[in-house]
Amino acid sequence: MSRYFTKKHIILTFLISLLIFYLSFIPPLIYSGFYTMKSFNSLKTAEEINANEYLQKSENSLALSKGLYAYSRPVFLLFGLALYPDNLIDLSTRTHLIIREANDAIINGKEIQTLIFKQEKSAIDHRDLDMRINRLEVSLNTVDENMKLISQKIPKNFFISKKTKQDMIQSQDIISKLNKMFKYLIRIIKDPVQRKYLIFFANNRELRPGGGFLGSFGIVTIGNYSISKIEVHDVYDADGQLIAHIEPPAPLRKYLGVPHWFLRDSNYSPDFLDNYRKALIFLEKEINLTEISGGILVTTSAIENLLEAFGSIYLPDYREYINSQNFYLKTQLHVEKKFFPGSTQKKTFLTALINQLYINMDDFSLKKFGIGLKKSLDEKQIVVYFDDQIFQSFIDSSYWSGRVIEPKCTIATKNCIIDYLFPYDTNVGANKANYFISRDLSLKTNIKENGTIHHLLSIQYKNSSPDEIFPAGYYRNYFQVLIPKEAVVNQVTRDGILVEEINQANDRYKTVGFFFEVAPKKSVEIKIEYFLKEKILPGQQMYQFVIQKQIGASNSDFVLVLKTSADTYVVNQNFSPVVKDREMIYNTNLSTDKIFLVELIKEKP
Repeated sequence: MSRYFTKKHIILTFLISLLIFYLSFIPPLIYSGFYTMKSFNSLKTAEEINANEYLQKSENSLALSKGLYAYSRPVFLLFGLALYPDNLIDLSTRTHLIIREANDAIINGKEIQTLIFKQEKSAIDHRDLDMRINRLEVSLNTVDENMKLISQKIPKNFFISKKTKQDMIQSQDIISKLNKMFKYLIRIIKDPVQRKYLIFFANNRELRPGGGFLGSFGIVTIGNYSISKIEVHDVYDADGQLIAHIEPPAPLRKYLGVPHWFLRDSNYSPDFLDNYRKALIFLEKEINLTEISGGILVTTSAIENLLEAFGSIYLPDYREYINSQNFYLKTQLHVEKKFFPGSTQKKTFLTALINQLYINMDDFSLKKFGIGLKKSLDEKQIVVYFDDQIFQSFIDSSYWSGRVIEPKCTIATKNCIIDYLFPYDTNVGANKANYFISRDLSLKTNIKENGTIHHLLSIQYKNSSPDEIFPAGYYRNYFQVLIPKEAVVNQVTRDGILVEEINQANDRYKTVGFFFEVAPKKSVEIKIEYFLKEKILPGQQMYQFVIQKQIGASNSDFVLVLKTSADTYVVNQNFSPVVKDREMIYNTNLSTDKIFLVELIKEKP
């Protein structure tokens, strides 16, 4: 026995025992992290019961870990090692708080939605609504603040998968934006004065500059703690009452063949505010509608995104199940088939769908609705304008207003060149061909030795329509693009053939417009060569390029190629391109507006 109980063995056994003692908090911390992840994933899939069960197990393990760590921490502090376990325990505690508050927010949110849509409220309802709104605000603020800290501090590869970390960052962004939006919306809902708001339903399968063909519009009244049911109106009912002649834009008259301008074609601008103001003029002339306090444009794609939150919705009158996957096709079947101006089938179908959504409110997923709403806002499938300028400032800062922006240098510098591009389509084929259209864009930018910036914009259109039968068919497109006002267009080609009939106009930007067709099962490539008059000067200079996405347009692949001359160097940029020789290539998806910043140095001659 004396061989085993040597001084060396005793010291080694003592050190190992100390090590086990001081690290004993780690196994329950790992166990807690495992169940925290399971609780978070259950909350994501709206399994509140499982989320709470997993959270309870995680909290019990964390409490044990904290108790054991209390004995170990002085030693960790002595050796300067306390920061890492401190952060892990703090992150676990904050995550538990987030899950509890998020669960509470979901419960309160469902109750608030029920009370807000209740048309006749008692004093008790008002008090309950106020209490729940205040509680929801506290929950959202708590979740928002803690998720910001977690997304910054959480370890990438410890107790949690990379995908879960990405989900947390995405969720934090959604929560942060929706939290701010909620505060503004509640202020409008609480306002004792009830105000009317317009909702434009734009079919982006028949794309127009402002989002799509305006087939219907709705009116909703908000205020005094209530949101009324949406009154749906067919656009042809309103247009049929227009007596005065309003001259349509020349391309609509020429290519769409409309001798008069109506509300249904009024969103001819790529700027939503311009279209909203124009729509107000039409509605006042047509149905004497006034005193509107704001407008929201919702595309067919946005409705599909939002329907994800409701699952399958049964319409008894139509004996149909409607969901995000079949919404467009079912709408075409019940609305467009045998449609004629004055028919009520569109209004009847949409009203039935909206009424059923109200009935199914208790079963819808608040989380999926939040994700679908933010996706639609970010991708310009929903755009918003409110007369309330405090709310509108938030909408503008979030790039949800669908405005044609006027770029300004985001970095204060003496030498800054601002470049701009906004391509947009007008389907003048009186069909739904955009359902079958895909676009790929590329912009090759070449900075010459004399500092001139040359551009070659290429857009590949592919029409996968199976035939020429409605709603498919030829894509008859009046294409327009906004570029810097002083830009000079060298030439425009369609499949290598020069396009001669081009319209150009100068306002805030230079507008270049022309007509072309894409036959079913065919592709067309449009190329526009132009250069800027402003040049890159010797010395240090910032080049800022902004490209905007059209309201209602589907997401497109976008390739940016930047080539510099031998005396010009790129020293910094806000994107991660592939660099080869003096050429940078960057592939991205044009799902929203993009800004590219490039810092250049041009050698002095």
